[in-house]
Amino acid sequence: MISLYNYKQDLEHDGIIFSFSGPMSHEIIEGIGSAIRVKIGEGKDGDRKAALKVFSIFVEQVENVINYSVEKDTTGSDMSFGIVVVGKKDGLFFISGGNRIETEKQNKLEDYLTKLAAMDKNELKIYYKERRRAEKAEESKGAGIGFIEMARKSSKPLEFSFRKIDDIHSFFTIKISI
Repeated sequence: MISLYNYKQDLEHDGIIFSFSGPMSHEIIEGIGSAIRVKIGEGKDGDRKAALKVFSIFVEQVENVINYSVEKDTTGSDMSFGIVVVGKKDGLFFISGGNRIETEKQNKLEDYLTKLAAMDKNELKIYYKERRRAEKAEESKGAGIGFIEMARKSSKPLEFSFRKIDDIHSFFTIKISI
């Protein structure tokens, strides 16, 4: 019980407003997303514009886990495992997400995210429009523009990392700041 209290204290110290680790589904997006919008957008310090951006990026992060995590629920549901954290530090909201991926896909993803992180807002806007008109990539389960959306809404370049778990898997983490 004491360690749970210490964990809560650590979260508060790090500016964490919300943290979820475990199986994710579309139903989770609805319930938790609403709570995040209310927490950030209402009250005396509420910021509706920031709340909408945070919610939008939260949705993209959970969609990324659902669609691309290789860690799946074995009971036959559509749930995938990962983590999403929302917080505020140094005047900026941040949304971090992470999930297990196949290490063989790391280089391609890393190159793509590095490219996005180097683009300015205008370049991202143009690239977004190009990708919207392009055909969906074969391995993409979404429109293929989620990372571009996150980069466009971010106040800072995308931050990301990969941590090797074993010979087959790595843990992918991405952080967006607003």
